[in-house]
Amino acid sequence: MSDFHPKECDIVMEGGVTSGVVYPSFVAGLASRFTLRSIGGTSVGAVAAIAAAAAQFSRNNQQNPQGFDQLDKIPAQLQEDVDGKSRLFSLFQPCADLKRHFEVLVSALNRNSKFKAFSHISLALVTRFPLGALAGGAAWLLSLWISRFPLQLGWSLKFLLTTANWHGLLAFAWYATGALACLWLGALVEFGITGWRGLRRNRCGICPGISAGGASPPALIEWLHNLVQTIAGLPHNAPLTFGQLAQSHPPIELALMTTGLSELRAHRLPPASNDLVFRASEFRQLFPAEIVQYLIDHSDPARHIKTRALLSAADRDGEMDHYYLPRAEQLPIIVTARMSLSFPLLLQAVPLYRIRESQNGSTEAALLRIWFSDGGLTSNFPIHFFDSPLPTRPTFGITLTNDFDPAKPASKRVHLPLNNRQGLNPAYLHLDDEQGMPSPTRLATALIRTIRTWRDEALRRTPGYRDRVVQIHHTKQEGGLNLNMPKKSIDDMRESGRLAASTIIDRFLRDDVEENGWLNHRWVRMRSTAALLQNAIAPLQTALSAQQLQPSYQQMWAGAAPKGAYPLNDEERQAGQALWAGIAAVPIGEPANLLSHTAPRPEPSLVIGPKQT
Repeated sequence: MSDFHPKECDIVMEGGVTSGVVYPSFVAGLASRFTLRSIGGTSVGAVAAIAAAAAQFSRNNQQNPQGFDQLDKIPAQLQEDVDGKSRLFSLFQPCADLKRHFEVLVSALNRNSKFKAFSHISLALVTRFPLGALAGGAAWLLSLWISRFPLQLGWSLKFLLTTANWHGLLAFAWYATGALACLWLGALVEFGITGWRGLRRNRCGICPGISAGGASPPALIEWLHNLVQTIAGLPHNAPLTFGQLAQSHPPIELALMTTGLSELRAHRLPPASNDLVFRASEFRQLFPAEIVQYLIDHSDPARHIKTRALLSAADRDGEMDHYYLPRAEQLPIIVTARMSLSFPLLLQAVPLYRIRESQNGSTEAALLRIWFSDGGLTSNFPIHFFDSPLPTRPTFGITLTNDFDPAKPASKRVHLPLNNRQGLNPAYLHLDDEQGMPSPTRLATALIRTIRTWRDEALRRTPGYRDRVVQIHHTKQEGGLNLNMPKKSIDDMRESGRLAASTIIDRFLRDDVEENGWLNHRWVRMRSTAALLQNAIAPLQTALSAQQLQPSYQQMWAGAAPKGAYPLNDEERQAGQALWAGIAAVPIGEPANLLSHTAPRPEPSLVIGPKQT
């Protein structure tokens, strides 16, 4: 057999906030043996995706041959000390309105027990919100005064000092506990009220992604922009775009996921349409100045001529503020990464606008704001990206889970199915507590996760998918929202990424034909696709030959269809007639589901669904 090893691959990376520190070493490891052709991700996976695309771009264009080496060094850079914290922590800089709230929340990080986490949060709550605490304490004193507290306290202290009676100790402890509780509750009320107001003023998020006034150190999006431009070998005022990736040799496809909350759906990025509008004044609070200026300079002026009146009406003080986003080929990849990485509450949502015409037949139109949040809300692991019924190169997926037992060896952190019997078990969450009763908090967590990821979980077990998805296990103190991970945790996750890459390389580049993962993947896909096609063609042939339908489907295509509904030109009509005739003549064998009897399980389905745009 001639050389059957793949030379190119695609990558899809899952979301997970700081869990993304595994990705640089994983991508660099794969890039040592593969050319990256299509790269996708959600949330922090989107961040890794644009960095990987920049590295492959620099390799293709020989502008920075060290791109993947620089990518591999990111975990070490994230460990650097910045004002007594790690650089990773310094990337998440809260806005002024919510700085105190952020300090309270992060005080619980890296605590090895719930009691310690609660204690640190309580102390931070009282010290960061003293007015609320004082108000709570005053309310406690007032309630005690109304209930004749001085007499009771004097009696308790007298008893305590003279007889050391345990009744006096108990009474004094009761008063002290009540005072502390009121201090805590008062601070909590102030935390809630000011937090609610702060979220409303700051796009429902604590961190905008850029530093206040461009101060040092850089925040997340500033750091990411500098990283991408450096790896790509481009100046900072000429951001890397989707068009540059597509024109690279070989072309690079980049796809990210975001969630359009206002439109109740997922969006694949870059946008397929060219009708999204941004406000420069809003984007200056979310992106570096050079990015906003680039977007303004490359906004489509032809679109503005048609809708200038509507956009001008939305501008304030006569100063131009609304612009169309550049078309996909001119859109900076950093913008789409920020749209995908908008973890609820932690990172501010991204506002865009769309002109929507009235559906009641009038000519009126309105400029509506569309809020974009984290892509992980609708698809945290878009393994369907770049999918093909019969693939010509492997698409590797990487997922993350926080169930690793530190007592196990590091080699157990990574799992990739090595045969077609592995990877069949569905995900499982323990909902019962230590007493064997269902836990409401675990139930709520499972409920949210199921709503978000049920499609991803189902695809992950499907043949032709599960054999190319590597899973990395980490501890609960690693990744996720652990913004201030210690050096060892970052090192452990970095090594997990390297191990995941080497595991894939070993499986898919084996010389043994029987053990080669790529040949097995292709065969499984061919078996599944054959069964799907047979199951799909049989009902099509039945419908095409149905005598009871008048006019028949062939007659409709020939010209008997309702007038005005998606009309065909002559070339389209001839092409369609040839297609339908070919489908009607396809021999599918008997019985019509023969190929499904021994097809890989669980069997996938071929259905018509909406295209993500």
